[in-house]
Amino acid sequence: MKKIPGVVAAAAVAVLVAGCGGAEDTTTAGPSAAPVTVENCGVSYRYAKTPERVVTSSTVATEVMLALGLKGRLAGTVAAKDIVPEYAGDLRGVKVIAEKAFPPPSKEVVYSVNPDMVVSGYPDDYGPKAMGDRAALQREGVNTHLLSANCPGRKAKVEDVYADVRALGKVFGVPGRAEELVRRLQGEVGAVRPASGAPKVFDYAGGKAKPATAGSAALVDDLIRRAGGTNIFPEVTSYKQVSWEEVVKRNPDAILVEDQVFEPAAQAIAFMKSYGPLKDVTAVKENRFIIVPVNDTQPGVRSGRALKTITEGLAR
Repeated sequence: MKKIPGVVAAAAVAVLVAGCGGAEDTTTAGPSAAPVTVENCGVSYRYAKTPERVVTSSTVATEVMLALGLKGRLAGTVAAKDIVPEYAGDLRGVKVIAEKAFPPPSKEVVYSVNPDMVVSGYPDDYGPKAMGDRAALQREGVNTHLLSANCPGRKAKVEDVYADVRALGKVFGVPGRAEELVRRLQGEVGAVRPASGAPKVFDYAGGKAKPATAGSAALVDDLIRRAGGTNIFPEVTSYKQVSWEEVVKRNPDAILVEDQVFEPAAQAIAFMKSYGPLKDVTAVKENRFIIVPVNDTQPGVRSGRALKTITEGLAR
């Protein structure tokens, strides 16, 4: 496989951007941005030159790049139809290498556009069935960045997004744009006032036989906390199946329903309303279901609107 010049890596950070904003069609990064080194997920990545051909292998990563005004650096993207309306127009002319983000694109698909960098929002994008090990990609001349709220082994928080924005601003030589975006995202998050009473919340991530939850280390847990809620499964630290019996026992005041392709929120809610064991659960009796698109629960520019949705749902 052809080695792509320009980038070398070594230790980690990550990103988590919350909120949105129009992206300008910027075709060049700042002057003399490289060489620079940034950290991502515990590894330091050195960029000998500013990346020119970037693949965003997840929707949330694409939105971060567009929010930084870096459309001109995109060589390929995925799931273009899932982009929030604010950025839909900005993607015109960018090659779509995969219609869906799940399953993630393979290494062959990503390499078909000759990238020198990949930015992703999901760890699975660097799994054995997708692009593979990040160190191997690095050896082949392709630097990688994972939005840091999804770095393995850490407790995600909204501030991770700001760190990612600043790191990418450094890589592409646009620190001013990065700081402007961080201020906007901080403003969106800061404008939301939490609900009162610390209502108990179950994050439902799909699964009818055995429900799954994202876990208290995931960004959605930080969003629930900022919204004034309390996660009913604090001991679950990563995506995991729990039991309906335990959900009933913990009796959530609200159920956050992650709206996903494999289980749309409307179907999930209809099931929970018809499932006998849940009939006396407060959230079901009071019809307090909070629908949040799954990408809104991920690091990127959507945290502000996700927080607003959750807070309003808890305040009902």
